[in-house]
Amino acid sequence: MILFLYFIFFILGACTISFLKVLAFDYPQINANRRSHCDHCRRILRWYEIIPIIGYFIVHGKCYQCKKQLDFYNPIQELCGGLLFAFTIYCNDWYYLPLFIMLILLAFTDHYYGYIYPIFYLLSLPTILIVFTKLHPLPAILIYLTLLLLNRHYDLGLGDIEVMAIIGLIFGINMFLYIIMLSCLFCIVNFMYNKKRSFRFIPYLTVATGVIYLIFSLKLR
Repeated sequence: MILFLYFIFFILGACTISFLKVLAFDYPQINANRRSHCDHCRRILRWYEIIPIIGYFIVHGKCYQCKKQLDFYNPIQELCGGLLFAFTIYCNDWYYLPLFIMLILLAFTDHYYGYIYPIFYLLSLPTILIVFTKLHPLPAILIYLTLLLLNRHYDLGLGDIEVMAIIGLIFGINMFLYIIMLSCLFCIVNFMYNKKRSFRFIPYLTVATGVIYLIFSLKLR
């Protein structure tokens, strides 16, 4: 029965990732009647092609009509989302799911357009209310003010600052510092590979938060 519960949350996590990608891409022009389609030839996808993870392999990673290669990151992201949801249930940390949903949605939005919508911060509210007695307001204020001062000389991005303050509020300064170091490491690796000098930071921040959460959770068990 417990394994079945983990499986249900794995499927839920994979489907949530798929939904958040569509929401981030379409927002705020959301069309409830929108049908999933090929990014290349715009062909409407069949029902089995949009099954999270499995659909990619059913079509051998290519569109039936135009034969263009589909993005392999899609099933990888859905797999990671499913594992994250299942792991939070395994650790009885289900109350962190709203925070992770917010981070993932912001990461997709930042990746697609280079900016985020602050209204999505409200998605983290259930997590904040549930862990209210364990919040770290002073570190969060310190993080926000420090980064705000640095923003006068370095273009950090106000959205990045606000998201980092929320992470510091919920996880505290120690975990926050690990997250920042890992995020910067991801940026350095990407720079060495792509030679880009500007980065959309929230995707790196989201991945780093998931990894550090995983490490800290395993250490506490």
